[in-house]
Amino acid sequence: MIKNQFLQSLVQINCIPVLTIIFLFFFLRTNYTYEKELTKKFTPSVLLLVGLIIVDNLDYYAYDAMNVTGAFDLFHRASAMLGYDIRIILMASLIAIAAKRTFGTRKTVLLTYLPSLINVIVLIPCLFTDLFFYYNEDGSIGRGIFAYEPHILSAIYMMFLFTLGVICKRKGKHGEAGILLLCGAMTILGFLAEFLFALRGILIGVVALDISFYYLYLHIEHFRFDALTGAFNRDAFNADIHKYSKGDISHIMSIDLNNLKKLNDTYGHNEGDHALVATARALEKSCLAGCYVYRVGGDEFAVICKHRTDEELQEMTSAMYKAVEDANYSCAIGYSRWDGAKTFTEIYKEADDKMYATKREMKELGKAPMRLR
Repeated sequence: MIKNQFLQSLVQINCIPVLTIIFLFFFLRTNYTYEKELTKKFTPSVLLLVGLIIVDNLDYYAYDAMNVTGAFDLFHRASAMLGYDIRIILMASLIAIAAKRTFGTRKTVLLTYLPSLINVIVLIPCLFTDLFFYYNEDGSIGRGIFAYEPHILSAIYMMFLFTLGVICKRKGKHGEAGILLLCGAMTILGFLAEFLFALRGILIGVVALDISFYYLYLHIEHFRFDALTGAFNRDAFNADIHKYSKGDISHIMSIDLNNLKKLNDTYGHNEGDHALVATARALEKSCLAGCYVYRVGGDEFAVICKHRTDEELQEMTSAMYKAVEDANYSCAIGYSRWDGAKTFTEIYKEADDKMYATKREMKELGKAPMRLR
């Protein structure tokens, strides 16, 4: 049995975060070959988590020390300041990943990190003043007038995280919305546990689990997408048909890019790949909310639509034709309403037949070129 009280506390505080970090490092290293971009996104967060554990343990040691004057006072202030800084930056790093996936712009990522970098500057005076915390005569710590600045900033970041979750839900990304809202709720509970009951190490463990949960979710999602186009793949299509088949799906669309083989033979496979990517992006750009694009074959795409009317599908089909033409390519589209009277196989074949009928008509009228440039 461990007799040293400080050592007992150290083991208890660090057990879950350290084991989680070991697991994450193993997973990141193993997955690097398959998911380089995902690994690069999460590696800084894991390294920040390691830094936070080290700094917090130094802070705990300094806080528990009897002598809090002179150099030891400065040491405690520095470790406390770094702990606050890293916590906020770590929170920002996790939210930046979600923000980039939600909005897709570098500007959003920079804006996400900006408050945490300002926080680093704001906290510097705590090294030399009592604005953030100070020592009472009995050795206990008192709070200065700016003591709650990091907590307020953390609350703002949590509100942003919840907002991202709501936006993901509105975009139909229910799984990602759920994981973001769960991470936000867990972080708030961890903060309240530390703040209200004077517990240590809870928040670090919660943040470590947040990073693990979000990484594992994105790892699973990685295998739902087509590597070339970024659209959902055939496995995702089959899974979602099964998932949403009970009354949620209103229409199935079948879409085929025109003359991909001829495009490959004439201009090379790079041009063919470019055509597939451009077509997928054009289709996704034209989709209404609740409609999802899947690449189900070489030049074949499908769209699942939930709770849409025939009029909306007609308008969306026109928008898709225009978007693909604007990308300098052409495609044929067919769709069918799924009212529950027929099986999925029958409805999908019906949409496929309509698509091929459109393709034949386009060829007869000379409206199916390899590309429009």
